[in-house]
Amino acid sequence: MTQEIEGTRAGISPEIDRAEFLLSMRNVPGTIAIIAAADGDDRTGMAATAWNSLCADPPMLLVCVNRNASAHSLIERTRKFSVNVVPSDAQETVAIFSAQRGLNGRDRFLDGHWSIGSTGQPLLNCAIAAFECDLVAGHAYGTHSVFVGRIRSIQRREDVEALMYVNGTFARAEGTPAFGI
Repeated sequence: MTQEIEGTRAGISPEIDRAEFLLSMRNVPGTIAIIAAADGDDRTGMAATAWNSLCADPPMLLVCVNRNASAHSLIERTRKFSVNVVPSDAQETVAIFSAQRGLNGRDRFLDGHWSIGSTGQPLLNCAIAAFECDLVAGHAYGTHSVFVGRIRSIQRREDVEALMYVNGTFARAEGTPAFGI
């Protein structure tokens, strides 16, 4: 069931400046993941912070993928993808998957750094958590699609910290003592 949220109809809400939106979003920390998809030897992926858990019953994730990204068409075609949470010491992996090293498609998957999961999707060996998902829904909004994936397998490590992106640079989360406890 689709329900319109009040104030979202054209002409009701004021136009937001794109540049101001992008500057504001730079201040919002995001955990970096590699969103990857494969169909045999045809593999591609991208670095992203626009992903999140959706629900635990059943376990599902959502990812936001630009419709011009190579991963978009492969996810639509195979109806599968993986979400690989990048550890803080894997900045080079992010550079590779954000087109900073001139590599594309399967060339981004360096030997020894990746394995193939039970549903055939690429899993980053050093990932804090790697999720293989079946695509259950896709919704186009502006330049992106929101893909909803039902988790089919999980691999995880507890001995590393996640790599984050905030204010145009990489960061790590640092725990603080609980307040008032």
